[in-house]
Amino acid sequence: MSSHRTARVGRVLSGALRLWEVSASVEQDPEGAFLVHAASGTTLRIVPGWLVFRDGHLLASHAGLAGLLRTLRQELAPDAPRGRLIIGSQSLA
Repeated sequence: MSSHRTARVGRVLSGALRLWEVSASVEQDPEGAFLVHAASGTTLRIVPGWLVFRDGHLLASHAGLAGLLRTLRQELAPDAPRGRLIIGSQSLA
């Protein structure tokens, strides 16, 4: 995954967590996986190919970002209101 695309995925994950009001941080490990550390103590590992792991166990495998975000919401914010995330470019100017 290119560094630009990797940065964008990290921003999407962080933005979704803020929208769902989940206190968590997102970081990338040296192997290219994203780690989502929730204040609740839960850590999810997202491996390239959209595989989601918790405690070394595979939770889900997805074909794209939409399914991945659905799994994250179910795991980290099951009571968050359902709705649509609109992912797109935003001008910083």
